[in-house]
Amino acid sequence: MNTDDEEVNLKAWRQRYEAAVLELDPTKIQDRIEEAEKAIAKRALAVMREGADGAEREALANAMQALSDLKKHLSESPNRGTEPEKENIRDTKT
Repeated sequence: MNTDDEEVNLKAWRQRYEAAVLELDPTKIQDRIEEAEKAIAKRALAVMREGADGAEREALANAMQALSDLKKHLSESPNRGTEPEKENIRDTKT
């Protein structure tokens, strides 16, 4: 059974993870990712000490991998989101 502190930690990492992957503001996303990574690492440490079930360990690992993939994507597209997307609009006059 989870204590109140464990429940808070469980919710904290999930909330920070969701905030990071759903962040649309390019000026905030890096901070959101870092906050999520810290919360996940803190929870992972607690899970290892508690010997919690494999499902949460797997969820933590998957979340860290998703954040890593997101950071990689952002580093490959450094201007993504900093400028409005320019559409390729053709002149439709005939």
